[in-house]
Amino acid sequence: MSEPDAKGRTRGERTKEAIRLALVRIEKGRPKVVEKGRKLSIKAVAEESGFSRATITNNHPELAERIREAVNKGARKQRDQKHLELKELRAKLRALREEYAEVRTLNRDMASEMASLAAENRRLRAIVDNEKVVAFPSKKP
Repeated sequence: MSEPDAKGRTRGERTKEAIRLALVRIEKGRPKVVEKGRKLSIKAVAEESGFSRATITNNHPELAERIREAVNKGARKQRDQKHLELKELRAKLRALREEYAEVRTLNRDMASEMASLAAENRRLRAIVDNEKVVAFPSKKP
């Protein structure tokens, strides 16, 4: 059995506290040993705390579970964010498809109108080009 320190904590309690503090530092983005921005993992906490992964998983399973939950929470958060982005993109795609259908209908109507106007233009040109047609002088105000 290890001797208690000045605060009355055993070696196991000091180890647990060091691991917990390392976990908090990484979560807060202020690690002392590992590089900033590194993903949270048992390996990262082990390096930050100075203890082995085996020490964390075997002697402090509650901390190992907390690390796993934090990692899963990050993965769920990322998945939820991607799902939200996907929903927004699907809604945008749906709106664009509706707009596209409206534009196609409008284009088809305009093409029909243009064909009618071209036929009317040909008919009127044929009338004007006829030698029997006389143009009336326009009245000037």
